[in-house]
Amino acid sequence: MRVFLRKLLSYRGRRSILRSAGAYIRRRHTRVKSIHGMRIFYGLRMMLLTHARPQFGSVARRREACFYVDGERAFARIEQLLRSARHTIAIHMFIWVDDVTGRAIAERLVEAADRGVHVRITKDTAGDLFELDRDFVTTKSEVRGIWRRFWAHPRITVDTAPERNHAKVFIVDDETILIGGMNIADVYRYRWHDFLVELRGRRFIEEYLSGSRHSASSDRVRLVVNGPHGHAIRTVLSELLRSAKRELILEQAYLSDSSVLRQLCDASKRGVHVRIILPGESDLFQNANAISIAELLKHGDPERIQIFRYPVMLHGKLILVDRERAFIGSANLMTTSIDGMGEVNVLLSGRHTRVLRSVRETVREDLLHSTPILSAPRLRWLTRILASVGL
Repeated sequence: MRVFLRKLLSYRGRRSILRSAGAYIRRRHTRVKSIHGMRIFYGLRMMLLTHARPQFGSVARRREACFYVDGERAFARIEQLLRSARHTIAIHMFIWVDDVTGRAIAERLVEAADRGVHVRITKDTAGDLFELDRDFVTTKSEVRGIWRRFWAHPRITVDTAPERNHAKVFIVDDETILIGGMNIADVYRYRWHDFLVELRGRRFIEEYLSGSRHSASSDRVRLVVNGPHGHAIRTVLSELLRSAKRELILEQAYLSDSSVLRQLCDASKRGVHVRIILPGESDLFQNANAISIAELLKHGDPERIQIFRYPVMLHGKLILVDRERAFIGSANLMTTSIDGMGEVNVLLSGRHTRVLRSVRETVREDLLHSTPILSAPRLRWLTRILASVGL
């Protein structure tokens, strides 16, 4: 706690908080936010189209999705792709911390730009709140080291946008897009449990950047986006929860949306086995999770609803339906995330596909390592107050 307070009260920490608060105030002006967001998406799309090389089009559909568990594997893949980029890299990030991992990614981007790759980054200013005294924006004033080269490089463009975009996306050339819950920081690479999905194929990149739907409902891999052109995650999420016939397994960092809680209780009452894995380590949102645990255990079918705690901080956002559909991405099961923020998820279908087998195996292992919650937590008055503001 002392370390946290020291970071919070430092000059750099105070500036991060003020920037984040300013972004929150500015993003209340919806029209400005939407126009700005569309401008950034258009700029990214034009950059990719300008520098794309058509001979390197989409790869075979049978290998268009891969699933990575935890940061060491995920960041190893991220760095591999950044090193192999030929013409363009586009990144949108919510949190980017000035630590070992943050500087390593900056170094890979400078190396790419040195060999002629055009790099375009958008960074949500609201994420500064979680960076404290190691915030991304202040690195612009560094007079030596990798950050000086990063900010001065003519082929690296950075937009620090004030919009509410919680997505974490890497796009490499016109071929590969990486989507998940991992921000750029040491805790995501080395400590927290999280997921990353890699999609290969130009249609996914065009769909993400343009906001137009390229996928059919029958496709085994679908991109689901909350963006300037609409919020699709709520629709797909509700359909998944309603359509479950046998089993629902959720691994979620933050679970508090009242509609989702109601649908989970309803699913348990119609005979669906509902298993929910929540973080074992506490963080800012533990109170909202505690309220949700109490609601689920009170209103769900006690024979069919189980809640578990994962042994460390679980930051992933994964839903597995009847072992044949998985919904993975950046969207937390909070109303502000589902309805009010830019997010991007992937819907994977097909019981016998390689990527679904990998998801099922991960969920099985996580359940084995988790501890069941046998009774509702004691709700103190402070817990209820903090939960009411989403904490």
